[in-house]
Amino acid sequence: MRRQQVNGMKINVHALEQEHLESAFDLATRVFVASSTLHRALGIELNEYQDYLRRPFEKMVEEGLSVAATDLRSNKLVGCLIVTDFTSLPTKNPALAQRFAPMLALTAELCRRYEIKRKVSVGDAALVDMGAVSAEAIGQGIYQKMRNAAHEVARNKGYKIALGELSSAASQRVVLNKLMHSKMAEIQFSDFQFSGEYPFSAIKEPPSIILSEGAL
Repeated sequence: MRRQQVNGMKINVHALEQEHLESAFDLATRVFVASSTLHRALGIELNEYQDYLRRPFEKMVEEGLSVAATDLRSNKLVGCLIVTDFTSLPTKNPALAQRFAPMLALTAELCRRYEIKRKVSVGDAALVDMGAVSAEAIGQGIYQKMRNAAHEVARNKGYKIALGELSSAASQRVVLNKLMHSKMAEIQFSDFQFSGEYPFSAIKEPPSIILSEGAL
């Protein structure tokens, strides 16, 4: 992967190694709690999300498909993209699963709708599970740079398909409009019911979560 200058910020996009694990975990969890429409709708707190995600996050990074972006001037990690094999989505911490049950059910239904259209085996499809960019680096194209790098990594490992779980307007614009990936499954937030309630009905932008697909 190459060093790139993005709007004045010199960025190194590289494989996410163990030395960057803690920085990536801290960045990803803080960004998701503060910015993710799903997490805000459920009122998820940072400490409970970190407890919930710790082991699944480590397992995904261990697969060797994830990438990160570092600012070369400060040597600070400013972005990370966590990628996993679609068939090996990690089991979340059962002790905390109830708190996150609506989110897990939403993801499961999205994947079920995709699998009606496409059956994939181990090593076929790489799923972008999480993408985070620090506040000072937003708007500089870093998410797309990491996406391109992650696709290269997956392609070199023999993967044929890149999947994206898109719950933000920004990621939907990049992946569907710039990368030109296809919309394979979609759930309207206002229509999704869980235990007799509509936990994500307050989300207006974007109106839906999308599973995208693109060839590698």
